[in-house]
Amino acid sequence: MMTPNSSLTILVAEDIEATQKLLRHFLTRFGHTVFIAGDGQQAIEIFQKQKPDIILCDVNMPIMSGLEAIRVIRATSDEIWTPILILSASDQDKDIIEGLEAGADDYLPKPMNLKVLEAKIGAMQRFVTLQRTNIENKKTLQKLHDEFEHEQLLAKNIADKMLAHGQLDYTNIQFWLQPNRYFSGDLIAAAQPNENKLFIMIADSTGHGLAAALPVLTLSRTFHAMTQKHFTLPDIVAEINTSLTIILTADRFIACNIFEIDLKHKTIEAWCGGIPNSVILDDAGDIIHQFKSKHLALGILPSSIFDSSTETWSWKQPIELIAFSDGITEAINPEGIPFGEQQLFGIIRQAPPKKRVETLKKATLSHINAEQGQDDISLISLYCD
Repeated sequence: MMTPNSSLTILVAEDIEATQKLLRHFLTRFGHTVFIAGDGQQAIEIFQKQKPDIILCDVNMPIMSGLEAIRVIRATSDEIWTPILILSASDQDKDIIEGLEAGADDYLPKPMNLKVLEAKIGAMQRFVTLQRTNIENKKTLQKLHDEFEHEQLLAKNIADKMLAHGQLDYTNIQFWLQPNRYFSGDLIAAAQPNENKLFIMIADSTGHGLAAALPVLTLSRTFHAMTQKHFTLPDIVAEINTSLTIILTADRFIACNIFEIDLKHKTIEAWCGGIPNSVILDDAGDIIHQFKSKHLALGILPSSIFDSSTETWSWKQPIELIAFSDGITEAINPEGIPFGEQQLFGIIRQAPPKKRVETLKKATLSHINAEQGQDDISLISLYCD
């Protein structure tokens, strides 16, 4: 049964005046608003202007038939589905089939049984009510999504300023940092406390998005503060680990490689924990040294048992240091095949010096056939001549 407090807007497309009056009187008793169209063309015009909830449409009308009007309405209507009930004095199966194929949802023969009409409109009313609820829920979700996106962008701008990527503008440094979303759990940073010393760092925080990016802020601030105060690399690493163990939960950590480059004595001191092996290449593209990950990631071990020992290596010819996160090697193509270390090393061996980051970036994006990977991606190169 229809209830008076759940009103609808109903378009009645009917050319017989007596039937118009009957339907208007019957439907308004239940609190519905009724629009009357005397032909198919008028029905289309009222539909486009009023957007009724339900349409009752006679098949045979002047100027444009009901079937033609239904086809036009279905072709021009938006994502909201308007139930259509066709009315016809013909009880031929052919007419019923044509009406349903034109886009009608149900059929009612003339002369009309008002009880049956009431039941059919009641069924359509339940559909309309459900559709209204879904539309409102969709609007609410879209509003929440838009607000979330706005807040994410604001937070990203703040995070980018705090991370101070501008300190990477050294002539011999090339890098690629590709977030999976707004926030990156990967970090690339550089600091030069004096003309002879240069620190570079690449880090990969567990997880994605904001939860992965927040610990990186602490890592970055500690790194920049301590390098500018001329602390040794073991002291810097130990202090970063201490600060991270305070804020990180047991299931969170940051894989990290930190290098101190002595430009005067041509040495590289390294602490490597959890990041894939970093490599040294000569100008010919041969790998002449690897800095292997010998330590656990930062934020896992307490200070009492944390190992901050480093490895030192010296160079006597032009070399290029390349470090990267597993976002590259584990990047999956549409067929599910990872990029892999073998392909990565093959590409950087063939690329010329100072062009290896650019070449590897193009190859990775071509492999995944997308603008971003499934994980954050970070890659840095330092050329020393």
